[in-house]
Parts: sequence; C-alpha cells; structure tokens
Amino acid sequence: MNRKKILLAVSAVALIALAGCGGGGPSGEKLGQDTGQDISNVSLGESYMYEVKITEKNQYGLVQKRPPFIMEDSLERQNLIKRYEYLNDKNNVHHVYMMSNDGKVINYEVAQGKVSSVNSKLTNDLQPVRIPGCDAHKSGNDCWKVVESPQMDGSYGKNGDAIFFFTTDGHYVEWNGLYVVSEEPKNIQTQVSLVDIDDSSNSDDSSEETTNETANNSTS
Repeated sequence: MNRKKILLAVSAVALIALAGCGGGGPSGEKLGQDTGQDISNVSLGESYMYEVKITEKNQYGLVQKRPPFIMEDSLERQNLIKRYEYLNDKNNVHHVYMMSNDGKVINYEVAQGKVSSVNSKLTNDLQPVRIPGCDAHKSGNDCWKVVESPQMDGSYGKNGDAIFFFTTDGHYVEWNGLYVVSEEPKNIQTQVSLVDIDDSSNSDDSSEETTNETANNSTS
C-alpha cells in the first residue's frame, strides 16, 4: 500500500474517531457493559491500522524475495499491434455468425473489412463549455463545465449496444446480439433461420407454379 492510501486510511480513522467523540454520539461503552467486555482502553481504529501495517510489512518482504522483473518484450503489445494492423486492412474479409442466446446461428454474413461498434465516434463525445454569467475573475476550471457533444449528424444520445459492417456486396448489416467473427469459415451445425430473399429464385418458383397449373388444366 502506498503512502497516499495510508494517509487516506488515517484520515478516515480520524473522522470516525471525531464522530464518536463529538455531539454525544454512541461510544460503545454501554454495549461493552452489556456483553461483559471492557473496551475503555481501546483506541478506535487500532485494529485497522494494525492490519494496514502488517499487510505492508508482508508485501514488503515478498517484494524483496520475489521482486518484479524488467520485461525485454511484451507479447500483449505485439498482439495488439498485430490486431490493429490486421483489422485496418480493407482487403480482409470476415465471416460473421449472428447467434441466438442458446447458440443457434440466426444469420450468417461475409463482411468486407472491419466489424465496427455503433458506439465508435469520429469526434470526442464530450466538450468543455463556459458557464453563462460566471465571474470573469475566477481562475482555473471554475467557469467551465463538461457537456455532451453532438454527433456528426447533429443528434445526441447513445446508439445502443450493437455492431455493424458492410458485406462483400456492399450491403449494410447491424446486429445487437451474440456473434462470432472469424477469418476462416466455420461449419454451421444448425439451420440458419434468417436468410436473404432471393428474387430470382422467387421468379423461377412462380414460373414453375404457372407451368404446372397450365399443365393440370390441359390434362383436365
């Protein structure tokens, strides 16, 4: 525990002690008498400070025996850099599986480029504004407050919790449920329930139905 945290802890104990001593507040003496415990010589916050110090002593010894080492490289940072480089390549395609809560694939699309969040913004969503009528002689941040900035379309508010992307055909898709994004296609084991309307297929079906109806009428 660092010095700042210890000072905060001491301040908190001091406030508690002052609250117990001033204004005729409860001291715990009566409950001590009722339970047969002598607490007249007990200093408020003593056990707390003991635990703070014993924890610091223990950690101090452990750091001496097992000090943190200096890393020569970071695989975490390497992964982050590689991820950003990969996701920022517009030529990459991603297989997006949109699922129900029980794990069934409802929809499947192939995204061109990155899958994005609807909460991503081109500009900062907060801005400082001067408080009207504020005393001009005030210094620092006294005359300023932070407010929500309008989005690029001039509106305010949240966009919900969803992802969006553009398919390889250039179509826009938005989804606010469970999903899996993969560079490689997966083997779907359940029937996809949400599919695109195929106009050409419907036209063929209509022609086939008309042909069969004509054939039936001719036979009769």
